[in-house]
Amino acid sequence: MKFFPFGGFTLIIGRKLWCRGLGSRAIVSCLANCAAVLLVWGTTFAALAETIPLHSAELRVEESAVVFNADYELSLTPSLEEAVERGVPLYFVLEWKVTYPRWYWFDKTVLTGDAQYRLSYLPLTRQYRLSTGLLSQDVASIKEAERLIGKITSRPLFDRDALEEEQRYTFAVRLRLDTERMPKPFQITALGSRDWNLASSWFTLDFRP
Repeated sequence: MKFFPFGGFTLIIGRKLWCRGLGSRAIVSCLANCAAVLLVWGTTFAALAETIPLHSAELRVEESAVVFNADYELSLTPSLEEAVERGVPLYFVLEWKVTYPRWYWFDKTVLTGDAQYRLSYLPLTRQYRLSTGLLSQDVASIKEAERLIGKITSRPLFDRDALEEEQRYTFAVRLRLDTERMPKPFQITALGSRDWNLASSWFTLDFRP
C-alpha cells in the first residue's frame, strides 16, 4: 500500500511560499512556526484517526466465500449517547477494499464493499435497536449495542472466485461512525471534534486467494 500525506504536502508547499522573500532570521522564525503548525495538525489528525481500537482481525476462506472476523472496542462518547437517547440515530459503517500492487502505477482497487449499522433508541420500551441490512435486534443497553457492532463474526465479504489464484492482494478495512448521515447541525458539531468522530485506523493484510 502507498500512503500519500496529502494534507502535510499541501502545508509544506505553503510553508515555502510563506517564507519566501524574508531575511535569514525571519526565515528561521517562519520555519519554526510552520513546524509547530505541522506538529499540531499531525497530532490532531492522529488523535481523530483512531478512536475505535482493533484488538484482532482475520480474513479466511469458508467454502467459496471469503469471510472477515474482527474484534473492535467500540465505546460511544457521552455526547453520542445523549444524542441517540434524544432520538438521533447513529450510523456506523464497516468499509473494506481489495487492491493489488502495480510497480508502474498506483495500486489497483479490484473490490470494495461495506456493511451498514443503524443504532436508535426506543423510548417506549427504553431499549436500543440495532439494524443491519434487513435484520434488526433490540438490546437493553448501549454497552450491548457497542459489543454487537464491534464483534464481527464470519461476515461474508466476497466470493473467492472473484480474485485470481496466486495473485497477491492487499485487504484493507476500517470501522467508523458515518457522520454524513446525521442531521446537518450534528455534522457541523462533528467537524474536528474527537467526541463526534469515531473511527478505527485502516487495517491492512496481504493475502493470496
